[in-house]
Amino acid sequence: MKRVFSLFIAVLISLSSFAQDQIIKKDGNKISCKITEIGLSEIKYYNQDNLQGPLYSIGKEQVQMIVFENGKKELFNTNDDLKNWDNYPGQLTKAIKLNFFSPLIGYSEFSFEKQVSVGKSYELSLGIIGLGRNNILEYNYATILNETKKNQFGVFVSGGYKFSKLPDFLFGRTRFTHIMQGAYIKPVLYLGTYSENRIAYKATSQYEIEKQQVNFGALHLEFGKQWVFSNKVLLDGYWGLGYGFDNKLESNSYTNTEATAAYNYANTRLGTSPGLSFSFGIKLGMLIQ
Repeated sequence: MKRVFSLFIAVLISLSSFAQDQIIKKDGNKISCKITEIGLSEIKYYNQDNLQGPLYSIGKEQVQMIVFENGKKELFNTNDDLKNWDNYPGQLTKAIKLNFFSPLIGYSEFSFEKQVSVGKSYELSLGIIGLGRNNILEYNYATILNETKKNQFGVFVSGGYKFSKLPDFLFGRTRFTHIMQGAYIKPVLYLGTYSENRIAYKATSQYEIEKQQVNFGALHLEFGKQWVFSNKVLLDGYWGLGYGFDNKLESNSYTNTEATAAYNYANTRLGTSPGLSFSFGIKLGMLIQ
């Protein structure tokens, strides 16, 4: 009787060792475990040999299939999961942003972004030139270096459409997935107008501080990456390259000659207009309903 009881216990132990979940990775390795949670981007589990031990996690992009202890199977295709709008429940899809460094160089830029589908969004911006540091204009007169304020004032607007990669990235050992994040390419159009002071030398070797009105535009292709933290805060860094045009005149010039380079706040043009143009910036934002 004692032998029968011992055999019965051994069988139960043997059967319990098979009553476990299995995570089958894409590289063919298997993890015997007890799964506690299948999240949007990761799976949490206890190792089978230590069910009271630490809780582990594995990114779903590493997993091919889960075989549950009852024999049920679940297949995974991470790319399809990330492309499905329904897999981002509760995530905010609108944001307002501020160009972080723009006030230090003479303007402030505010942006609004709305996600329209996974990997696609549009962004509109308003820039107020003069809402920030009053830039300095330096010039030489009578061998003395002088300076005056530019007193820049104006506005610009821009609009672009983002095409983003799948919104998934790893920071340390923590995986973040949000519908509004990821690397992106954005065609964007800038249009603006502003006034600012200009130093104009006269034939009498005198100079005058003139106010000039500048109209400008640029068409850029911007490359960037956006991160979202806790469905509340975002960070967006970008740079762009394209063509710009304007009617800006040279400072420190005897004649009204066209500027060979122009800083137009939203963009910087190189060479004569129209010419090569670039932009860059870092935006901080808040997600809203």
